[in-house]
Amino acid sequence: MLDESVFRQARFNHFGLAVRDLASACTFYQALGYQCSDPIVDMSQEVEIVMCRSALLPDVELLKPLHDKSPVSRSLKTSDAVIYHICLEVDNLEEFLKSLKATHRVVCVKPRTPAVLFDQRPVSFYYVKGVGLFEFLESES
Repeated sequence: MLDESVFRQARFNHFGLAVRDLASACTFYQALGYQCSDPIVDMSQEVEIVMCRSALLPDVELLKPLHDKSPVSRSLKTSDAVIYHICLEVDNLEEFLKSLKATHRVVCVKPRTPAVLFDQRPVSFYYVKGVGLFEFLESES
């Protein structure tokens, strides 16, 4: 049974957009009024990342693969940009996953690891069958 109280604790954080050209993507988002961070390299995810933030629009994480074997590269085989994941911030990852697994088929794609972009806060990636790839960002204590 789906524990809706657990699901309501999840908050949208950002969507991840896989791109081939960070500069072009940044130019577009800046024209929309976003502030874009300097690029950072996250070796654990094998990507270069720019976080785009807006007071009015959802945050966007731009991800450029570092090489052809990066997990993000597979998403760019047929397009030069594609929504890669949705990031939800959760208070209790174990409780959230338990509730999610009660109603959906869930596969761990990348286990809990510190994220450079979020000051080493843990993130993990899960594929939810029929829904897509999710990044779960653990809330600050």
